[in-house]
Amino acid sequence: MKTERAKEILLQLLKIPSPSGREDRIALYIMEFLHKLDYDVHIESDGEIIDLVVNPEAELFFEVHMDTIEPRVKPFVRGNIVYGTGASDIKGGIASILLMLEQLKKEGRGLNVGIVFVSDEEKGGRGSALFMERYKPKMAVVLEPTDLEVHIAHAGNIEAYFEVDGKEAHGACPESGVNAIEQVFEMLQKLKELEPFKVKGKYFDPHIGIQELMCENPYYLIPALCRGRLEARLLPDQEVEDVLDLIDPILDEYTLKYEYTEIWDGYELSEDEEIVQIAKQAMDVVGLDEFGAMRSWTDAINFTYNGTKTIVFGPGNLDISHTKFERIDVRDVVKASEFLMAINDIYGSH
Repeated sequence: MKTERAKEILLQLLKIPSPSGREDRIALYIMEFLHKLDYDVHIESDGEIIDLVVNPEAELFFEVHMDTIEPRVKPFVRGNIVYGTGASDIKGGIASILLMLEQLKKEGRGLNVGIVFVSDEEKGGRGSALFMERYKPKMAVVLEPTDLEVHIAHAGNIEAYFEVDGKEAHGACPESGVNAIEQVFEMLQKLKELEPFKVKGKYFDPHIGIQELMCENPYYLIPALCRGRLEARLLPDQEVEDVLDLIDPILDEYTLKYEYTEIWDGYELSEDEEIVQIAKQAMDVVGLDEFGAMRSWTDAINFTYNGTKTIVFGPGNLDISHTKFERIDVRDVVKASEFLMAINDIYGSH
């Protein structure tokens, strides 16, 4: 029964497109869902961003974002697998929270934690930033696709846009030009040889790579200009500023210009932290046993920078999120809701 109900809730969420900047319809659906369960909903807004807050006085919050990337796949179902843009990232997580709230009301149990549904995670993280300006919870669980692992650590990140300038020459005369594409790959090789990207990590390895590259060559030329985006994933204990000191000279050498657009340090929580201890107890209750680390930007960064001890957890798979193959097993949605309910109960018994 829970599986079918999870499927029903998730499909309804997926049928409402909610790309960043257009979360109003999904926010309305969630508000109506919560009002039917007699939960008070506080709306936080700065005129552009909308956040929905339940139980605002709580010191432990569950946070999930309402937005997705622009839709790529319409929702459909095969057995217990639900496909569609946002299924894994992170409407499966929204469904697990709504399922938990429904179950609490059904059983006459209290909501001991706070819940916030935020906007704009996929673009600027402004929803979580707005929430953290107005609320300062002690602890948080940020829902993201983690394959039901409890992530007590988080990657750091560097993103840079760049232009590499070569020299035009006829395509048959490479010795007379400077190939900007080859310059980009030469630059990338030097970046990959930096010491911070050779070490091994506890949960994942550091990585640096090119995620976008655009080079125009309409006239059979040696390409003279490439624009691209560089992305570096750092280990939780690697200091961003130390890595930038090594990257800067290489970018200075190869690029016409560059600009860092995202920079943040990662973190790792001690297993002695209260939120980790609560999570451990909840894991025992529902039969989960894996700790891990988040490899991508999440709202946990905004929470942590503001002093909130934060773990990341959720149903769904990060590898296939944003892809045309995005999907989720609704049995994982149910398991996630049971884990969240266990945290709610354990925290309430403190």
